Amino acid sequence: MDARLCISYLTIEHKGPIAEELMQGMGRQVFGCDICQDVCPWNRKAPITADPDLEPRPELLNPGLEWLGSLDEQSFEQQFNGSPVRRAGFDGLRRNVAIAMGNSGLSRFAPFLERWTAAADEGLRTAAQWALERLKSAVNPPCSS
Repeated sequence: MDARLCISYLTIEHKGPIAEELMQGMGRQVFGCDICQDVCPWNRKAPITADPDLEPRPELLNPGLEWLGSLDEQSFEQQFNGSPVRRAGFDGLRRNVAIAMGNSGLSRFAPFLERWTAAADEGLRTAAQWALERLKSAVNPPCSS
């Protein structure tokens, strides 16, 4: 297994641009991925914890892409203080949101992506450019002749 291709690595630990050939496979994941945990045969034997301190915050379960995209840096810091999402950083999370927006196929995300194509952060800028092109090609798919 090549850990550099892991969605968790890409969305949490990887800094900067993500290779274009990996973006589509990330789907709508914006932070982490537990697929390997779900399919790991060793985890079938692991006890399930009832520790409330390990439960996710309800307000952060499956947050909307619009909401995530509308956060400014101060709001990001307030919302994710004490959360592992801070490991991705503000620009990293935005980069991931841009990719998820592009993979959604929903043109309503275009205004976010258009703004981010001028971002100072290269990872966010390239993800936004890729996502915007993906949305445009979904609206006007190539003709097959």
